[in-house]
Amino acid sequence: MASRAPGLMRDDTIHEDSDVKEALRRLPEKEYNDRIFRIKRALDLSMKMQILPKDQWTKYEEDVSYLSPYLNEVIRERNEKEEWMKK
Repeated sequence: MASRAPGLMRDDTIHEDSDVKEALRRLPEKEYNDRIFRIKRALDLSMKMQILPKDQWTKYEEDVSYLSPYLNEVIRERNEKEEWMKK
């Protein structure tokens, strides 16, 4: 992920169910802090009814799915645990 915290990324807007919360817990600290910064800035701008300057918008190629590897792992582990519980 880029060193600057751009506008919101797709994964910043995922509904936080229990799987997502666990995936967020597993994020490296820098990625987690960047995510929190982007969300807080978006909320602040929304409250002030302002728009993020266009030069700070997230570019399509920068909108990486940073949470997916962690989320996929959490879901795989949960499914595996559920299968073991059936036995």
